[in-house]
Amino acid sequence: MTLLTADDYQRFPPVEPDYRYAYGPGSQQFGELTLPSATPPYPVILLIHGGGYREKYNLRPLGAVVSALAAAGFAVWNIEYRRFGNGGDYPQMFLDVAAAADHLPKIADERHLDLNRVITMGHSAGGHLALWLAGRPNIESTSPIYVSEPLAVHGAVALAPLADVTHGSESELSSDALLAVMGGEANRNPSAYRNGCPVKLLPLGIPQVIIVGSQDGSMLDNAERYIAAARAAGDDAQLIVLPGAGHFEIVAVETEEWAAVQRATAQLRDALHPSCGEH
Repeated sequence: MTLLTADDYQRFPPVEPDYRYAYGPGSQQFGELTLPSATPPYPVILLIHGGGYREKYNLRPLGAVVSALAAAGFAVWNIEYRRFGNGGDYPQMFLDVAAAADHLPKIADERHLDLNRVITMGHSAGGHLALWLAGRPNIESTSPIYVSEPLAVHGAVALAPLADVTHGSESELSSDALLAVMGGEANRNPSAYRNGCPVKLLPLGIPQVIIVGSQDGSMLDNAERYIAAARAAGDDAQLIVLPGAGHFEIVAVETEEWAAVQRATAQLRDALHPSCGEH
């Protein structure tokens, strides 16, 4: 079996959203909202693309993922953020992702979003950020990426994530981009890693599903490290390893791997209690 590559991923077709909102003044500070045809209020997927934290990878290749999630009944908030190469050096990437998440209450009433059923989902570097958003209540108040009232997250689905960023920065997963968005190596900027690495923010206190391909090498090892730490901290953390899959099959909507993502996400949603009214 020939595995999908980063070039294949870049050729995934974009899909136009229903709405686009700016959460800040910069060109990369926006989110795209796509609504389902289901009866509101809608459970929300806060979707975060990956790409090794690099400028060249944006939210467009996840267009088909957005459409598939909307067809499954979710409102999908697909966010853009600054990355390495366009202003995302620490702490800006974190501040952007946080601001994008915290923009949801501003549009929830208008778009009938159920903010009691918010699931973060991210791929690769976006998986790191999906877990990090769930851990924001545990960030130190002295950190530059702290906010006093972060958007509540009720579940997280991390697809081939860099979940243990500290270990990743000390392994072959490290890169100039990773070190830039984390403010350097862990021993030089320990505060950034204490507050920006999901494993350091455990327990998250919400159900987490990590899905990774068996052929995804170092990412699988990194995910296993995170799952062990999350379970040791008392979290409900599930690891799903997809046989024969690499890094990108998991976000290719025509694959069996994506079908597994859809099933796990629906199960997570169904375990959450719907709101009695709209927000």
